Order: sequence, then C-alpha cells, then structure tokens
Amino acid sequence: MNIRFIVSILFCLLFLSCGQVKNISGTYYRKSGSSVIIITQNSFFYVEPQSHSPLHSTDTLAKCTYKRINPEFVELNSTLPNILALQGFKVSQSWDSTLNDAIKVSFSIPNHRNLLRINVFTDSFQSFRLDYTKDSKDLLLPVNTESFSFYIEPEYLIPHTPDGHFYGAVGYDSFQDFEIEKNKNHITIEIPALDDSFFERYFVEGEYAKVSGNTITWKGMVFRKRRR
Repeated sequence: MNIRFIVSILFCLLFLSCGQVKNISGTYYRKSGSSVIIITQNSFFYVEPQSHSPLHSTDTLAKCTYKRINPEFVELNSTLPNILALQGFKVSQSWDSTLNDAIKVSFSIPNHRNLLRINVFTDSFQSFRLDYTKDSKDLLLPVNTESFSFYIEPEYLIPHTPDGHFYGAVGYDSFQDFEIEKNKNHITIEIPALDDSFFERYFVEGEYAKVSGNTITWKGMVFRKRRR
C-alpha cells in the first residue's frame, strides 16, 4: 500500500479524534472547599452552599451560558447587571393631593438584607440621597424638578475571595433621565430584579474555563467530576 496513502489516513483519524468534543455536563466538586460547578446542556452554575454560617442569601453565585471554544476551553458569559435589572423594571406616575410643593419618588426593591444607598440627580444639577430599607422607600424632590436619574449601590460588598477579590456589580445606574409628566407629582420605580442576591452574584463576561479530562479550572479553582 502506498505509504503516502497510509499517512493520509492516519492524519485524518488523528484530526477526527482531536476534533471530538466530550460532553462536559455534570457536577464538579472543588478539591479544597465545598463549592461546586454544575454544567447542563446550555448553562454553567457556580454554587457555594450557605447552610452553615451563611455569607450570602443565595447558593448560586454565578449563572452563565457557555460556548465550547475548543476541546480544552469554554467561554462563559452571564446576563450583564444593567440588562438583568431591566427585567420587570417599571416606572409609573400619578397625582397625590396630599403632597405640598414637592415631588415624591418611591422605590420598590426586594432587597431587604442590606441597606442600599440611592442617589438621585435632577435636571437642575442637584443630588439627593435615600438610604433605602424596608421602612424607608421615599424621597422628596423640589416641585420644579422636570427630570431625574439615579444610581443605586449597597452599603457594603462581601468579597468573593478571602483575599478581597469581588467579581460582581458594585452599583446600578439608571443610564437615563426620567421625565416627570405634567400634573404628576408621585413617581414609583419598581426594580424587582434587585433582590438580595443581585449585589452578591458573579457577573461574568468573556471569561474562560479550562477543561481537562474530568477536571475544570476556573478563576484559579480546580473542580473534579466525581464518578458515580
């Protein structure tokens, strides 16, 4: 048989073997610690159980989609904070006859674990601050205010690593001015996505995790898939 033909066949077999991508779905356990990575057909989850002395309000600190780049690497992406915050976002305006010479802005945010600082900026270059809690949700603006924007940040952030690294959102910016309608003096802003876990989650964009056999390495952490 022609030696060139044999070499070509071997080369093709090697190429097909390298091109095969292993199904990586399953649960991977960190070699040191109790955290796990769970991979389904379309999603990548990073989970830190909070059963003992919980630091966070949720076990699932990262929710990502993943894409195989090659047999050794996957690219991870999660919904970005400002996009996530728009889920269920609603602004409504009404008239309140009990208000005297003021415009009231009311926030409805299901974040009750930590104090939130809300800074409101008006069209007249004034700023007002609300320390948002379950008992403090309203802020008064001057009656001549025509529009405003706002920025929300937690009182403090819990680092994601013992050496102080944090991989989440440090705040939420409205990125737009809200016009106050004529004959309206009470604006209600609902942001249901800003729950207790919003400022606790990892937000991942274009990161890579290495796949090697039954092992996944991500952010310097090594996880191994256990045999059943």
